[in-house]
Amino acid sequence: MLPLRCALTLYVLQFKDENVPDINLTMTHPTPEVLLLVFAIVAMVIAILLLSLNRLIAGKPLPREHEVPFECGLNPTTSPKKSLSINYFLIASAFLIFELETAILWPWAVNYWELGIAGMVSAVSFMVILLLGLFYLLAKKALTI
Repeated sequence: MLPLRCALTLYVLQFKDENVPDINLTMTHPTPEVLLLVFAIVAMVIAILLLSLNRLIAGKPLPREHEVPFECGLNPTTSPKKSLSINYFLIASAFLIFELETAILWPWAVNYWELGIAGMVSAVSFMVILLLGLFYLLAKKALTI
């Protein structure tokens, strides 16, 4: 579109006359508010379209026997409402904490040489605090099922 606009501008300037009013051929840029409004409208249209297509394509609901959980070809023997042991949640929480340790230490490892001794002291103190937390979990037997 830009080469066409440039060619049109040159064509109009070639026949410039003092009696003809000046025509502004520049394109105005949309403001951020207009772009945000267009984005919101497009997002809503896509969401409504996808939900409508889902309702049209889905058809009738499945019978009750198709919604039963499947476990290795056997019918389930326990109720799904049976509560889990709190130890599973403690182990999951500990796993997340130690998993996030890796994400936090990654930038330190990438900038190891630039951070110097101050970076080393902060990383080691962070790891010591996490190790103290791990020893506490082991002492309380929170990681046993």
